[in-house]
Amino acid sequence: MEQNKKPLHIQIREYIKGQIDGGILREGDQLPTEAELMSHFKVSRVTITTAIKHLVKEGLVYRIAGKGTFVRAAEPNHYMGNPHVKEISTKLIGFVMLPFRDDFTYRLLYGIEEACREAGFTLIVRSVFSQAEEQAAIREMVAAGAVGLIICPVDGESYNEEILQLRADNFPFVLVDRFLPGIQTNAVYSDHYQGGEMGTEYLAGLGHRKIGVVSSVKSKTSSAEDRFRGYLDFARQAILQVEPRHWLTRMDDELPYHEELNSMERIREWLTNNRDLTAVFALNPLDAVYVAKVAEAMSIRIPEDLAILSFDDPGIRDLHHPFFGFIEQNLEEIGVQAVNLLGETISDPATFRQIKIPVALRPGLSTGNKAFEAYAKGK
Repeated sequence: MEQNKKPLHIQIREYIKGQIDGGILREGDQLPTEAELMSHFKVSRVTITTAIKHLVKEGLVYRIAGKGTFVRAAEPNHYMGNPHVKEISTKLIGFVMLPFRDDFTYRLLYGIEEACREAGFTLIVRSVFSQAEEQAAIREMVAAGAVGLIICPVDGESYNEEILQLRADNFPFVLVDRFLPGIQTNAVYSDHYQGGEMGTEYLAGLGHRKIGVVSSVKSKTSSAEDRFRGYLDFARQAILQVEPRHWLTRMDDELPYHEELNSMERIREWLTNNRDLTAVFALNPLDAVYVAKVAEAMSIRIPEDLAILSFDDPGIRDLHHPFFGFIEQNLEEIGVQAVNLLGETISDPATFRQIKIPVALRPGLSTGNKAFEAYAKGK
């Protein structure tokens, strides 16, 4: 590289920029790796990283984590009067989602992204931990020019005021995974009632008569309530032993996944006082994991002494097989249907539809080896 008095990172930036301007590196081309650039220019990683950061800020390249750095398409410099600017802005939609804790959010996001590509939408995403963050994300996305939102509501004891305001303003949005009882909103969600009923029927079919329920969520949304109703209705119809002491619900705050020790202590007390239970239906996957951990610590064998069924997959495998039996949601389909419904709502704000997606039972080792083996042979 030609010797001059400019800092090395600037020289490298100008070299790469020159290759882009000269057409040697074209739109979508991948830049050499940092290691290759370090070897070529005989400089440190910090120097290369600094040069690339400047190129990113200038909009010449973009980075994809785990894949590399790529040349960005040249943008027109005549924004005023450019007919494409308005077209792009009208295609911007936002997705307010829960944090990545398991494959639930990943699968939902995958379905949404695939449908957005098909529909020509540009997607912006924000993950939120609380209702306060959810409210802020909604305001920011609307301010950024989003013409519609997909929202996976955070669990809480009260409705999010920003969602209610969107409804009052007739702003296009779709709720996913749940809806707000008593509030007319577009929504795409699993048949949670069917899942609660299906899971209880499955456990009863294995011979369990005393089935406990664990749910740490305090929520005004539909999903947790419908899962519990499905359990309760089937248990009563099948004349199972139904006692309130067998239910451990609303045991945590708005963020149950931050309260593992508290949750496990409550579960330990509950299991100690209910040793007559032979099965537990956990209404969310983290609680299934907590129950299993506590049971192991108490020398309660799974599934010999206590079968555990989860709503959603905790993602734990025993070699190639799922350890937990679980009720599976078709999250990719929920994502696709949500984008389609949002597109309809953007075109016609008077649109109102709630789409219910069926769930499926996936037996695992936690509900009994024989039951799992019989299921596996039938596949």
